[in-house]
Amino acid sequence: MTFKEFDLNESLQMGLQDIGFTEPTPIQEKSIPLILSGQDVLGAAQTGTGKTGAFVIPILNQILSEPKEGTKALILSPTRELAQQIDEQIFALGYHTGLSSSTIIGGEDFARQAEAIRAGVDLIVATPGRLIDQMKVLDVDFTNIKYLILDEADRMLDMGFLPDVNHIIDKLPKERQTLLFSATMPKEIQHLAKKIQKNPELIQIEMSKPSNSVAQRAYQVDGREKLKLTQRLLDELEWTSCIIFTATKRGTDQLERLLSKKGINAASIHGDREQDERTKALNSFKNGKVPIIVATDVLARGIDIADVSLIINYDVPQAVDDYIHRIGRTGRYDKSGMAVTLVSKKDAKLFKPIKQKAGKDLEIIDGDALLKSESSSDGRQNDAKSSKSKSNKKKSDTNKNESDKNVEAKSASNSSSDKKGSAKDISPDFSGAKTINVSKSEQGGFVIELKNKPADEKKQEEKTVSVKLPKKESKSNSKKKAVSKKSNSKKQPKQKEAKQSKQPKKTIELKTIDKAAERNKNAHKPSKGIWGLIKSFLPKF
Repeated sequence: MTFKEFDLNESLQMGLQDIGFTEPTPIQEKSIPLILSGQDVLGAAQTGTGKTGAFVIPILNQILSEPKEGTKALILSPTRELAQQIDEQIFALGYHTGLSSSTIIGGEDFARQAEAIRAGVDLIVATPGRLIDQMKVLDVDFTNIKYLILDEADRMLDMGFLPDVNHIIDKLPKERQTLLFSATMPKEIQHLAKKIQKNPELIQIEMSKPSNSVAQRAYQVDGREKLKLTQRLLDELEWTSCIIFTATKRGTDQLERLLSKKGINAASIHGDREQDERTKALNSFKNGKVPIIVATDVLARGIDIADVSLIINYDVPQAVDDYIHRIGRTGRYDKSGMAVTLVSKKDAKLFKPIKQKAGKDLEIIDGDALLKSESSSDGRQNDAKSSKSKSNKKKSDTNKNESDKNVEAKSASNSSSDKKGSAKDISPDFSGAKTINVSKSEQGGFVIELKNKPADEKKQEEKTVSVKLPKKESKSNSKKKAVSKKSNSKKQPKQKEAKQSKQPKKTIELKTIDKAAERNKNAHKPSKGIWGLIKSFLPKF
């Protein structure tokens, strides 16, 4: 069956095509023909079955068929979010119809809402409390109301709105079409239906039964470890967007802060938040800007959010129906999803009827054991890292020892060679030097510049030798240097071994230079001038 078979108004058909509605859901297929015929309807269906479209589509068509001035339809909703969602669907479906609607909800501009009521918009979508507030200030004209719709009636009962609902209904015309939709049918709702409806047609679709497309799990866990387990589930499970349900408003705020501290991007929503904050958080979640939203049961009913793939009941719901509504946020429109419930010892009493209702569809998992296995796994990884670190350290020490041995061997080789030969092996050739300049370099060493005069005396070449000394000197060196300055000795200062540098190449260079200085220190007293410097490098006979 398709929507074209309902013979709807052409402009409404265009709206259905715009949003991709081609085939009605079971609740829509059964409700729309009855509503179009003027019959009162009492609809019972689980969340996510398309109840909103079941009454919005036929009501829009009815108003188009009998155009009149003033407000023709009043839709009452238990929450602001659900009211806004209904209004959004009216706007989308009625885009080509020219019909007008307005939301009368808390947290928004009171004066602007009053203007909409005075203007006589075609449809009003309201929460009972705010509409009562407007009725106290304005003389609201309900004389043209022909259609009254109560959506999520059982939720309004739970939230204590039933007295306000009765007060509003008393102000409406007696001759009207009344539609009541609810996920459950407690006795109070049945009594209300008998009071406000005339021979209603009951439509019941899979009442109080979890969707088969939702995989259900329950983790038994210590209450103090719920946050840790939540973090692990978010890391391991495959999901695109997630709703985490808590029992209290305070718990919602606390969990959002804890998740933020863990680096998890999350928003939150509950009844005490300002309407702008609630709207912003919900829109961010719907648009995918925020992947996780923490909420009370304000999001458990009626809110249509696409592609919610994971539900986490951080706190066990108070009733089985609440559990069904919560997990009904995922697995919508034949899409798969997962619902996880964290159960502590304190939650056992509340969880028992849920477990009985879910039966074999609910998988029970030991969450504490899961966390312990993770902890031991982390311990093994740390041990492996520690062992690897020790191995690397041992290998490093071995390489260091081998490097030191190589340095000593090379140094010994140089020493042996020096004893046999001359200082020429390690010193520059100063023969034929015309000019020698010694200066201190910026890096803390000395630079010796030699300008040699070749035999042909036609070309001059410059040779530069850099000797880099350590920046810090030992205390003994500094003391000896001070004594040398005081005595004004003409002897050449003795070079002491510098501290071994961490870099092997520098260590080899300094040791070589120091050993050369040690061999030459007592060769003979140098003469003055260039000849003395040259003579100091000649072997002693």
